[in-house]
Amino acid sequence: MGIYNYTEVDKLHIRFCKMVLYVRKQTMNYAILGELGRLPLSRIAKFRSIKYWLKIQDNNNPNTQLQQLYNQQCEDIILINN
Repeated sequence: MGIYNYTEVDKLHIRFCKMVLYVRKQTMNYAILGELGRLPLSRIAKFRSIKYWLKIQDNNNPNTQLQQLYNQQCEDIILINN
């Protein structure tokens, strides 16, 4: 699933939020999310994915397995592109 294809999850989230507020199905989705102080779950997932990627990229400890894997992937990409 990754950070893609969250449409069904977002639809379920909106339905639940509308149920909590006892509003009609026709009520605008962003009005519902704003009223509850929520964001679409797809945006939260994308934000967390980017935040995690930046954490890996900025890691100053080259001895961690995660950093080693990231460095190897970067080297592989450079070799493929050259």
